[in-house]
Amino acid sequence: MTTDGEGGDHVREPAMFGGVAVQSSQPSDEAAVAVLRDGLERVVEQCIGIDLSWTTTAVVASDDLSSEDTDIGRPGTDWEFALGRGEPLRSVTLTGMATALEGYDWHPKWLPVTLHARMPVSVAHGRGDGGGLVVGLSMHRWAMYGGGEDLVRVADLLTPWLLDAADRLGADTGYATLDQVTAEDDQSPWERVTRCVPSLRDVTRTVWGYGWGTLLSPVHVEAVGGPDALRGVLPTVELRDAGSGRTWLTLGPDPAAVRPEEIQALRAVLAPALPVGSRTVEEWDRSVALGEQPERYVV
Repeated sequence: MTTDGEGGDHVREPAMFGGVAVQSSQPSDEAAVAVLRDGLERVVEQCIGIDLSWTTTAVVASDDLSSEDTDIGRPGTDWEFALGRGEPLRSVTLTGMATALEGYDWHPKWLPVTLHARMPVSVAHGRGDGGGLVVGLSMHRWAMYGGGEDLVRVADLLTPWLLDAADRLGADTGYATLDQVTAEDDQSPWERVTRCVPSLRDVTRTVWGYGWGTLLSPVHVEAVGGPDALRGVLPTVELRDAGSGRTWLTLGPDPAAVRPEEIQALRAVLAPALPVGSRTVEEWDRSVALGEQPERYVV
């Protein structure tokens, strides 16, 4: 996989990702930023074992992103800047650069941590919100304490943050996965593989993504045949009441122990709740086999 999509130059590092997507409610910018702050304090600071140099980026609608003079960033973790732009936010991103790699922005390990919130934007298609609010964090496995060998501990920290974020923001869905991903991606791995357009996303009907952990609304659970259908996926499946009718499904306690065939079995059960894009997984697999795709995803 590459850092800048199809045709890019850099191979991405395996990372633990967790995030939620919201379309049935309208959380405030303050609530979204508070979730990012919680993610930094409750998850990232407890998991990352290397020195990081932080940058805070906050974008609003009036910013001219084509101009080098546009002032959208601050060094460090600057929450006051993030909420002090004077107009509604389009996005907030905290990037943690590996301090030892300063100046090596070409290196795949240069940015091991990202926390990102992309706010709804008015569009004339889909649900009219450009895909809604998405909030997530990603952490390179290599940068974690112990080289990320103990992902059970990481999952035990990530899960309560993700479920609290879902409750605070009124999220419709979410997921956690160990994959070559970054929180700054607008698309989930499933959306990228199947070419689902984010602005046409409707998580009130379909899930955003899936993986080791998948957050399902009552609509999603009903679409796939109910809790019994989910329990029957694999012996490792665990279901948890996540509040407000949501269900948190995990494939065992360890994200690193999930096998490709388990993800495929999960995908088959979730099929009625997955968005349909312009490319099938089989077409993607063929293009990968032919060397046409530099990216790899766990789908």
